[in-house]
Amino acid sequence: MAEPANSNRLYIIIGAVVVVVALLFFFMSGGDDPATDATTTPPGETTTEPAPAPADPVDGAVDVEPADPAAAPAEPAPAN
Repeated sequence: MAEPANSNRLYIIIGAVVVVVALLFFFMSGGDDPATDATTTPPGETTTEPAPAPADPVDGAVDVEPADPAAAPAEPAPAN
């Protein structure tokens, strides 16, 4: 009897799925800094402080004027 060909496609597909899941886990769980987490206040012990006064809103502002309306074309485009 002839033996079936040994196919490794299933192993490649499963390996690719494992790699994708591992990469997703790595990128989704990254950025956790234990030092930062230790300095945050617990949910029940929040403090309220007044917001700082906003800076002068005019200082460094840029005046923006609306653009001139576009002129109509001299002759309309030909229809196909």
